[in-house]
Amino acid sequence: MYDSKITTEAAAQASPTAPKAGRRWVWAVGLIVVIASAAAWQWRAPSPAQPPVAAAAPAPALSVSAGPATSRMLTLTVRGEGSVVAWQELVIGAEIGGLRIVQAPIEEGMRVRAGDLLAALDDSVLAAQAAQAEGSVNEAAAIVELARADLGRSEDLVRSQSTSRQVYETRQSATRQAEARLLVARARRDEAVARLAQTRILAPTDGTVSRVSARIGAVSAPGQEMFRIIRDGRLELDARVPELELPLVEAGQRAVVRHGGRSIAAEVRAVAPVVAADSRLGLVHIALPPDSGLRPGMFARGEIRGGSREVVMVPASAVVFRDGAPRAFVLPEGAERVEMRRLTAGTRQDGMVEIVEGLAVGERVITAGAGFLADRDLVRLIP
Repeated sequence: MYDSKITTEAAAQASPTAPKAGRRWVWAVGLIVVIASAAAWQWRAPSPAQPPVAAAAPAPALSVSAGPATSRMLTLTVRGEGSVVAWQELVIGAEIGGLRIVQAPIEEGMRVRAGDLLAALDDSVLAAQAAQAEGSVNEAAAIVELARADLGRSEDLVRSQSTSRQVYETRQSATRQAEARLLVARARRDEAVARLAQTRILAPTDGTVSRVSARIGAVSAPGQEMFRIIRDGRLELDARVPELELPLVEAGQRAVVRHGGRSIAAEVRAVAPVVAADSRLGLVHIALPPDSGLRPGMFARGEIRGGSREVVMVPASAVVFRDGAPRAFVLPEGAERVEMRRLTAGTRQDGMVEIVEGLAVGERVITAGAGFLADRDLVRLIP
C-alpha cells in the first residue's frame, strides 16, 4: 500500500515534463519538413528569364584620306656601285735579263709622256757587241765592193775574149757570197742594236705611273714587272647593276658619280656582256673626267639616267606591306568600305612609287591612314 502510493506520486511528479519533450520533437520534425518543401519548390520552380544580350554595335568608321592613281612621265634612273679602276693599266717590264738597273728616275704618281725614260740598264757589254757588229758590217761591205769590181773587170775581159767564161762565173759567185755575208753582218748588227735599245725602258704612252717596282742596283729578269702606268690617266667606275636593269643602260648615256658629298658628271663607256652568276649583277663601265679627283680603289656610286616612259604612280604612303608583299587599299566611288589589293611595285622617285601591276589610272587609293586598315574596313574620308 505504501509502495503503490509512492509510485503514483512519482509518476505524477514526472508527468509535466513528458508533454514538453514531445512538443519539441514535433516542432523539429515540422521545421525539417518546411525546409525540405521550400528546397523542393525552389528546385522545381523555373529560373527567371535572362535579359536578352544587346546586339554588337557596328565598328566605328576610320578617318582616312584618299587620292587617285596618276599617270606620269618617269625618267628612268639605274643605280649601281663599285670601285674606281684604271681604264687600262699597262704593266711595263724588262725585255732583257741579267743586267743591273743604273737609272730609275720615275716615282709613283708622276705623269709621263710617250718615250720618256722610265729606267736604264747597264749597257756596257751590249754596246761593245753592237760596235763589233758594226765593224763586221763595214768589213763585209768592203769585200762586196772588191768582189763587184773584180766582176766588172771580168765582164770586160769576157767581151774582149781575153779571159774564159769560167773565170767570169767564179767572180760572179764570189760577189754573191760577199753580198750574202754583208746581209748576215747587217742582221747581227741590227740585233745588237735592238738588244742595246732594250736597256732603256721607255714609256709606251702618255699616262700616270701607278706603281714602281724598279730599284737602282737590282738585276733585271725577262718579263719582270717594273712599272704600272694608267694609260692616258683615264679612270672609270666599275658599277655593279642588277641584271633586270641592264637592258636600260647603253653606251653614251649620261651618268652622275657620287663620292661622299661630291657629284661628278660622267658617261657610260661600255656595258660588260657577262653577268656574274653568283650575284646576278652586271658590270657597267662609267668613264670619269680627267679632273674627277678620284683615285683607283675608291668606292663610289653611279646614277645612270636613261629614257622616259609613262607609268602609273601613287604616293609612297599609299603602299603598305602585308605578308611580305606591297598592297594598297582601294576605295571605289560611292563605297564606304575599302578593298585591299596586291600590287607589283617598281621605281621610287620623289616620294612616289611606280605601280607596274594592280592599279589603273584614276582609281582612288587611301593615302593617309592605310597602315591601320584591313580588308573591308569601314572608312570615312576627310579632306
